[in-house]
Amino acid sequence: MVEISIVMPLYNAVKYLREALESILCQSFKNFELICINDASTDATMDILRDFKKRDDRIRVFSNEERCGAASSRNKGMGAACGKYLAFLDGDDIFDKRMLEKAYFTIKEKKADIVMYEYQHVPSDSIHCKLQKKHGQRYKEKYCKKVFSVQECEPYEIINWTLAPWNKLYRRDFIQENELLFQDLSCANDIYFVCMALMLSEKTIVLDDEMVMVYARDHYEPHRISYSRDSMCNYKALMKIGQELVRRDKFGQLYECFYYSALFSLKDGLIADKNKARAEAFYNFLQREGLDSLRLLNSRCYDNMDEYIRREMAFFTEKSFASGWYIEENALKVYLYKKSKEVIDLYNRLRSAGAKIAIWGAGANGTTLLKFCIQHNLEITALIDRSKERQGSLVQGYMIISPEEALDKVQVIVISARLIYEEVIKEVGGRKIEVIDINQFLCLT
Repeated sequence: MVEISIVMPLYNAVKYLREALESILCQSFKNFELICINDASTDATMDILRDFKKRDDRIRVFSNEERCGAASSRNKGMGAACGKYLAFLDGDDIFDKRMLEKAYFTIKEKKADIVMYEYQHVPSDSIHCKLQKKHGQRYKEKYCKKVFSVQECEPYEIINWTLAPWNKLYRRDFIQENELLFQDLSCANDIYFVCMALMLSEKTIVLDDEMVMVYARDHYEPHRISYSRDSMCNYKALMKIGQELVRRDKFGQLYECFYYSALFSLKDGLIADKNKARAEAFYNFLQREGLDSLRLLNSRCYDNMDEYIRREMAFFTEKSFASGWYIEENALKVYLYKKSKEVIDLYNRLRSAGAKIAIWGAGANGTTLLKFCIQHNLEITALIDRSKERQGSLVQGYMIISPEEALDKVQVIVISARLIYEEVIKEVGGRKIEVIDINQFLCLT
């Protein structure tokens, strides 16, 4: 019997399809079927699929006579699947050869509904560069050693998991028992499926492996099966999730998770929508009626939301689209707010020992961390970044400087960005400098 069914929707995918298919056929785990759905492509996608099918009988090919989109294609693939487990992959991404093996043995051993593994969005020219995401011990103990449900977590922790389907392996019986399908939208058609799966699963686990398993090419290219990012689709997905939770009598248990997902899905939709006029019209829709509709799913639950969500959701009506406030919304900002006492205690411990503290990384996370420090009167000696383009710029009154300028002046470096821990350790060399990854400290990674 087939153990894993991989579902791959394809539309005009010729540019990277051979590369993507090879990465699947080279998997160390062999007992799978690959279900390819050609969504009425007008290029040579079907010719490539025929060639690969001749090479490997694990490949099954289906065709849509008319273009249906990613959701309908994935649903068609699920309906044809024979495996005990389901994976969803796109036709332009690269997969580590151990991905299926690692995910399969974890989901079997732990009897899980979902196993999640690491992914990274990368530009095409660096898609073959192997990456690692270092996890802290707290993270491993919490998410990688035993199964969990989101109801056992703090509600805000759900924002730590991407709502994309392709970095997860699902137990097919779990998906069928919960009658989960992809929502028929031009984009964001996976938000409903993935969010509902995460909220309904009682047995989720994160793969205890720091290697990145999925390398996803940057989005918004025409060859992708859903590339036009319409922010309204995120809202439609959220409404469907909320209505379905109400119908299943689950909203009262999961409303805080839902509203955290809503906040981040709305801001992601606005950022991803490259049509500024359309994005602004959507923002105006939220102010006029959209947020009211989300609130009226259950007004009592909305009124009981925690302080952070109440404040941030209110910004949609209190602030203008032009302010761009939502761009600064990120997971680190939430975790810093929720665990502010831990961070302040850490800072006080370091300062009481006479340490001068620098922040390494002046991107979105670095700016978020710096703002937190300023708000709480936590003195920072330097803001460091390797980027020569950033060096010399001012952020919140701090000039960004190079590591060479800072390393002999500080005793502690707090890393704000992910994926750079090893780089920083190497740069520090033999100096007596304590290096703290704020993401690990807060159990974000």
